[in-house]
Amino acid sequence: MIKEDSYRLKFEKLEPWAVDIFQAIKKDLRNEHLLKTPSFAQKHFPKKGLDKLTNEEFASAYLKEIAEGDEELGERVVSRWVVKNGELYQFFAEELSKINPQFDEIENLPSDVSAFLLNASVSQFGIAETYIFCVMNTVVIEEGQLAKLKEMALAHKALAKSQEKCVPLESLESVRDHYEKEIRKLTEKYEKRMQGVERKYVQDVEGLKKQISQLHKKLGEKSLAV
Repeated sequence: MIKEDSYRLKFEKLEPWAVDIFQAIKKDLRNEHLLKTPSFAQKHFPKKGLDKLTNEEFASAYLKEIAEGDEELGERVVSRWVVKNGELYQFFAEELSKINPQFDEIENLPSDVSAFLLNASVSQFGIAETYIFCVMNTVVIEEGQLAKLKEMALAHKALAKSQEKCVPLESLESVRDHYEKEIRKLTEKYEKRMQGVERKYVQDVEGLKKQISQLHKKLGEKSLAV
């Protein structure tokens, strides 16, 4: 069985992206949890209007509660974020189902298959989103590949932050154009890398399908013999 991290540990790993995570689901959590849990609001925001909370204040309160062991709240946050990123879930569910229809039973993935899945996800959904999803859902990506993805996500975040600080407002449009070009370059790069990996991935999957078919055939023959 796969040992899944506690929600406390998951959010420790995701701390650099905490504000982004909670910003995406702030409205949902506010309506579904914060406004319906007066004790939570009183504990964390005793002298603050709930409609005036900054993203940082909002994230800090929830992270503190999860760090103190509220696993149910951690699960709520993860579920809400995954719902907001349903396309990501659908992508991994479909790709992992090609390996095993019961994809939640997969215990590990080879490095090349892990690289293929991550590259395909990054090109479609982004670096940070892919890393956040993998950590939240304990996707069985090979450890070395996941570590590389984390480094890329941290570097991407640091670059974006530094650009925000030093780029004048009037040149934001040119910065946007620059990043759009860089994204296109990265996408082309990943697509080229994926082509070689994909061929092996498809061969491995087809090989597994043949083995399963042969196994079913043998089991059928034994059943008839009995």
